[in-house]
Amino acid sequence: MRLILLSVAGLLMFLGMVLVVLQPETGWNWSPAYWRPLEDTHQAIWASLCTGLLAWLISSWIWALKPMNVPAVLFAASGFATLAFCFSSFIPWISLPMSEGTVAWIWAVNMLGASAFGIIMTCLFLVYPSRVTYWKPLSVLTVFGFGAWTLLRTFGPFQDFAEVQRITTFEMLAIVVAVVLQIRSSARDPRKRAIAVWLGASTLLGAGAFIATVAAPITLGFSPMVLENYAFSFFLIIYVGLAVGLMRYRLFDLGVWAYRLVFYASAALALILLDIALVSLLTLDPGQALGVSLLLVAIVYLPMRDSLWRRIVQRRPANDDDLFHLVLDAALKPTEQERAAGWKALLQNHFQPLELAEAEDAISEPRLGNEGISLGIPGVAGVPSLQLMHAHNGRSLFTPRDAGVVMHLVQLMKHAEASRTAYDRGVSEERLRIARDIHDNIGAQLMRALHSAKPDRKDAMIRDTLADLRDVINNAQSPILPLDEILADLRAETAERLEPHGVSLRWSLQADAGIKLIPSTVHALRSLVRESASNTIKHAGAKCLDVRLRITPDRVEVEVEDDGSGFDIATVELGQGLANMKARVEGIGGVFTLSQGTSGAQLQAQFPHEVAAP
Repeated sequence: MRLILLSVAGLLMFLGMVLVVLQPETGWNWSPAYWRPLEDTHQAIWASLCTGLLAWLISSWIWALKPMNVPAVLFAASGFATLAFCFSSFIPWISLPMSEGTVAWIWAVNMLGASAFGIIMTCLFLVYPSRVTYWKPLSVLTVFGFGAWTLLRTFGPFQDFAEVQRITTFEMLAIVVAVVLQIRSSARDPRKRAIAVWLGASTLLGAGAFIATVAAPITLGFSPMVLENYAFSFFLIIYVGLAVGLMRYRLFDLGVWAYRLVFYASAALALILLDIALVSLLTLDPGQALGVSLLLVAIVYLPMRDSLWRRIVQRRPANDDDLFHLVLDAALKPTEQERAAGWKALLQNHFQPLELAEAEDAISEPRLGNEGISLGIPGVAGVPSLQLMHAHNGRSLFTPRDAGVVMHLVQLMKHAEASRTAYDRGVSEERLRIARDIHDNIGAQLMRALHSAKPDRKDAMIRDTLADLRDVINNAQSPILPLDEILADLRAETAERLEPHGVSLRWSLQADAGIKLIPSTVHALRSLVRESASNTIKHAGAKCLDVRLRITPDRVEVEVEDDGSGFDIATVELGQGLANMKARVEGIGGVFTLSQGTSGAQLQAQFPHEVAAP
């Protein structure tokens, strides 16, 4: 409602002034038929009216949002002052007859409004975003010093309306000084410093442009470079900058915006000065001078600006290779504690926060907090979510670019962590494979050699065992052998192992002719039969071991049963050998069951296989 009322009031004043501008020389007339045509009015009138209205609307909007905020109140007052001096600045181009007294009062309003704008803006920059040292005496000095000077030249025997240019020139300089004091006062708070730098850039551009083009030339006795009414539009730069600063909009980007604003303005200024110098000193045609100026700015200024931009604003970013190496160093640490310490060290070195602590809540993606004071880091690599505070040792705010870098780091860390986990899993699986093979195969073969009565046969068995041990360690792939040859060797080996213990072997086989098994299937089949024979020898007290095999082109079925003492299926616990067999079969997509047979233990296994290529 406050905004609506103020906007309506501003529009009514604007329409009222438009009505005054359109009045004919013959005097006030309500009939549009007698009004001046728009094309007969000076364009400077509309520049002044639009500048005043926009300044009023911007300042009213900020005050309507923060009516109890002192800087917002000062900002609104400056908007009214701007409206006053803009709406009273085009008296020479009004056709409506006026008395000298009326004209004098209008010029008085213009002078009071212009001076009030400078006074209010100076006081505003003394208290926002932080209160500078000695802000009270400086504010009093500004109000009474410029106020007395203005009143003395507006009323009484020392009246001189032309003095407004000198007054506003010094007021603009006072504003610049206040901004410099504000930047120094806010140096230790990155949020306030970001606002102060942004306000300084917008004020330097707006006030500096007005001083350079109008106030300073008139003060020094020269003609203004730009008509005063057009130059009023420079103040809108200050208003937009103040509005952004008072709303604290994207504080983390204000510093970058400020430097960009200064660089672009300096480019424009360099172009203008070069153009003037070429026209006046080398007597070039204006078109030629503009072309040469553009060329010089492009060749000299732009590269220099880019170099300064990188040095002042953009810190040297770590490239992807550097980040990848740093992330790998952290992710490949041997323990979780070391990985967590490495991840924190990486963040500390890259962002240099004053504080790095665990976040209170879990964070799913990087997020800026407290207007750029903090940066939330998602949990990764066993490290909980983290909160970084005060970037670069408190000298700056975190920016959306920093959040993007964090997302990149998190993704790299997750990828490296997944790779390390896969590597650890592969190492663990390889160790488990070697342990199973040694237990199931090498152990069985050594037992077979141990119980052999023939020295030559014993030596041959030990040599075969050593060869198999090398295969286990190297995971070598044995040559593909025909099925009948493989099973004949396995049957002979099993019978030879059982014989010293008084255990007979019954062997039955159902298999299609010509089947060749791949090495992994042969390895699983051998391990099952060998471990079953070992268990029968060690634990069963059996007299007979029955091995039944059924092999089809796509499946292997193994059933082993002895006539020993058996076990209680409800209380039995799998030993290492049985556990290895079960894991091996299930690991290749098969089914393993252990049950009490008709007299002893019964083992059944089924697993798929691929037929070896001929």
